[in-house]
Amino acid sequence: MARVRIGEMLLQQGRIDGAQLESALAHQRKWGGRIGRAIVHLGFMREDAVLQAIGQQLGVPFVEIGARFVPHHVLQLVPQKIIRGRRVLPLARLSETRRGPLVVALSDPANLIALDEIAFATGMQVKPVLAAEADLEQAIARLVEGAPAPPSGQPHYASRTDAIDLPEDTSPITLIRRDEIGKPTVH
Repeated sequence: MARVRIGEMLLQQGRIDGAQLESALAHQRKWGGRIGRAIVHLGFMREDAVLQAIGQQLGVPFVEIGARFVPHHVLQLVPQKIIRGRRVLPLARLSETRRGPLVVALSDPANLIALDEIAFATGMQVKPVLAAEADLEQAIARLVEGAPAPPSGQPHYASRTDAIDLPEDTSPITLIRRDEIGKPTVH
C-alpha cells in the first residue's frame, strides 16, 4: 500500500488548504528540501505539529527531548561515534533483557542505515522515535558533548548550521549618515 504524502495528508486533515500546499510545493521546487520544512518556513504550521503528522505518517511517535534527562548507562549503549556521525540519541531502554528494545531519537526515523548500524553496534532491537533536528542537536551537544543547555524559553541560534551573517544594510531606501560621535542620523 502506498503511503500518503505528508502534504496531501495535511490537506485531507484540513490543517492546510490547497493554496498553502501549492505555495509549499513551489517553495520546495525553488529551494529544495522537504515539504514539511517548506510548510513550517512559510508559517502555515508550527514545526511540532508538522512533525507529529510526519510521525503519524511513518507510524513512529514524535518526542520533544528538550531538557529531558537520559541516564548515562543508556547513552553508553550506543558508541559516541555513531551518535555524532548519524545524529541519533538513545533515550531509554524499555526492557532489561539483553535484546532491548532501545528507544532512539532521529530526525529521520526511516533511515534504515542508521537503525541497522545502531542495532548491530548494540545487539539490541531499536525502536525509532522522531525528533526535531534542532532539538536533537541541542540534546546531543548537552548530553554527549557536555555543552551547557540554552536558557529555557529563549531561542538558541548559535548552534544553527543554516544561519548566515548578513552584510550591513546599504539600501538606498534608508540613508543613514553617521555624525562625528557615531550616532546615526536619518535623512
